[in-house]
Amino acid sequence: MNTFVNPSSPNRIAASRQRIEDAYRHRDNGVVPFLVADVNYWLSGETPALIPDDYFTNCETMLRYQLAKIERHMAMYDDDYIPFLFPWYGTVVIPSALGAKILFQPKMDPAVDGVVVSTPAQVRQLTLPDPERDGLMPRVLETIRYFREHSDLPISFTDPQGPFTTALTLAGPETLFVWLHEAPRAAHELLEFCTEAFIVWIKAQQRAIGDERGRCCFPHGILLPETFGRVWLCDDDCGAISPAQYREFVVPCNERVFREFGGGTLHFCGSAEHQIENLAATDGLVGVNNFCMTNFRQVYRMQEAFAGRIALKVCDFTPLHIADYYDELFRGLRRRGTIVGSFVSPELALHQGRYEMRPRRGDDIGREAYASLQRHCLSTKAEATP
Repeated sequence: MNTFVNPSSPNRIAASRQRIEDAYRHRDNGVVPFLVADVNYWLSGETPALIPDDYFTNCETMLRYQLAKIERHMAMYDDDYIPFLFPWYGTVVIPSALGAKILFQPKMDPAVDGVVVSTPAQVRQLTLPDPERDGLMPRVLETIRYFREHSDLPISFTDPQGPFTTALTLAGPETLFVWLHEAPRAAHELLEFCTEAFIVWIKAQQRAIGDERGRCCFPHGILLPETFGRVWLCDDDCGAISPAQYREFVVPCNERVFREFGGGTLHFCGSAEHQIENLAATDGLVGVNNFCMTNFRQVYRMQEAFAGRIALKVCDFTPLHIADYYDELFRGLRRRGTIVGSFVSPELALHQGRYEMRPRRGDDIGREAYASLQRHCLSTKAEATP
């Protein structure tokens, strides 16, 4: 059994849990919880030579790969990362169980090849997946059960994406975005089906994990307070749809998910400033996780709209110019209700709103990010919400 606690700080995990809960409750305890996120479960951006060939076919390999990262992190950093395991099979598990063809390319995450539905009639022929039989779902459940047997760490459900991203994967963006205008009934039916499939899949994983191991959920490296819902979803395509269409087609689906699981957190990458009002009005949404890609104006606007109600986790891949990035971000960042994450990739760097190949600097990347976040997040001079 494996549990990792930094020996220099025996109460570290309990303190981090409290700081994260304070952020979700919008309590000002004088600090901003932060993570140097180098225990990434995905493979994109990792050094290919370090990725095991059997990562997706051998549960023991996946476990050892993740445990090694966790052990290394806990020895190097005293941040607010709380160790957990992640049965990672890409972002395509639900589509795989609905008939999508999945590609396993060397040293990369699984990907979808082609579409499943191209006509409204095909939407009506879709049937809910059997998690024990269909697509990658049985492999995920097998991995969860292996993790339970061979470790005592908390376990996340795998990346479920969300109803909208799943619908786009099944139909393709060209078809679905046309349907939003020309065949709205088919679009509604597909999104409602994807919502039901999402709920079925999350419940199956939660049964496999068990309440004692999975009472919380984990969007991008953060263990959430169990009193703030038991689900998270990804809505990365929310930036590509109009506010009116998002409000009509997507928000009701997300609200249904959040009601089913007592609230939840939503993730999206990039810019979606036109959806801030929709997010703020989404029933059951208690947290937003945003890879902002240097759009600090969006971050500040979300803090205004979410104040006192919705926690905000601000994160990005570690930028090329680390100190400059965080100096600028923290000029307008409020302390209350905020969590900050820096995702360390040995291959990718954020520069001027784009991802670029990073000059290799080894552990200096994480150490520099850690030092910068410590300076800003632990400073009592950080700006506080009145």
